[in-house]
Amino acid sequence: MIARKSDEFDPSAAMRRISQALVSARARAIMSIGIVLGLGAVGTLAAWSDTSVATSGQFKTGTIDIMLDGVDNNPASISTGLKKAAMLPGDAVSASFVVQNQGSVVFSYTIGASMTDAPFGQLLVLEAYAGTTCTGTVLGTRTGLTTSTQPFVVTGTTPLTRPNVAAKVGATPGADPLCISVTMPSSAILPGTVRTGTISLTFTATST
Repeated sequence: MIARKSDEFDPSAAMRRISQALVSARARAIMSIGIVLGLGAVGTLAAWSDTSVATSGQFKTGTIDIMLDGVDNNPASISTGLKKAAMLPGDAVSASFVVQNQGSVVFSYTIGASMTDAPFGQLLVLEAYAGTTCTGTVLGTRTGLTTSTQPFVVTGTTPLTRPNVAAKVGATPGADPLCISVTMPSSAILPGTVRTGTISLTFTATST
């Protein structure tokens, strides 16, 4: 005999199916919310950016290069012009030369003087003039020389400064013609013994 499926209603089975359906629907809803929230979080982390760069022109260091008659040290015009054998009170000698700017920037310069024999140097007066001859207005003086370098002054203790010597342009250096005279005043009293010495002129350039 074949058994037939009962058509009776089973309340407990029905409740289980309803509970399973509700749980499944809730789980899908929670998963959906999680997905939406996840996408929202990713969206807030995204950012647009852009960069623009400005590049300067070329930088290059400048140079200061002072020369006398085109040489760095002891030009012939000074070594041959500023000398005097058997110098006596009232005597004077002079030498002209050109202070040159062989560098790339404008400079000003000062002049200092010293002598290897201080007693002899104390008898001398040095004067600086603009141009190729020691005539006209005196730019600055150095009265009395010692073995240490002392500046030419305009008045009092104000150093003589020659301003704004132009920088070299192409192969042509900036130039400032100068004349230096050395005089032993007629009032000078010679020492009891013969004195001998050499004078050093120091030109110091500073950028302006």
